[in-house]
Amino acid sequence: MGLLYDFTDLINKYSVEGRLIRESSQGEYIGGNWVPASADEPKPVKGAFLPMTRQKVYQSGGAYTENDRELITLEEIPLEPSAYVVFQGMKYKVESESDYSLYAGFHSYNLKRVGTFDRTKTD
Repeated sequence: MGLLYDFTDLINKYSVEGRLIRESSQGEYIGGNWVPASADEPKPVKGAFLPMTRQKVYQSGGAYTENDRELITLEEIPLEPSAYVVFQGMKYKVESESDYSLYAGFHSYNLKRVGTFDRTKTD
């Protein structure tokens, strides 16, 4: 049985690239900042990085703000404490997933921005 709704072309049209980073739980504080001992090599992740809608921000009861994002992607991203997505120099924690892969072929993730001053040096 095929997909009931196929959004592959639409998602590919509006996809941009971010990076998936999985940090180690080992590390140390240097100058007041947590520096992980090691991290896996960043993995490219493509998808549509959308701003949170006003309705979603309102319904979250303060859990999300306009700085957070929703990621629509054809790829599956691990929901683990060490998984982060970097997009346009901002670091986001992968908070939750809505799996539509069985019916529509995509995954939707809520991304929570980690910090206000989190621009990475390489982006």
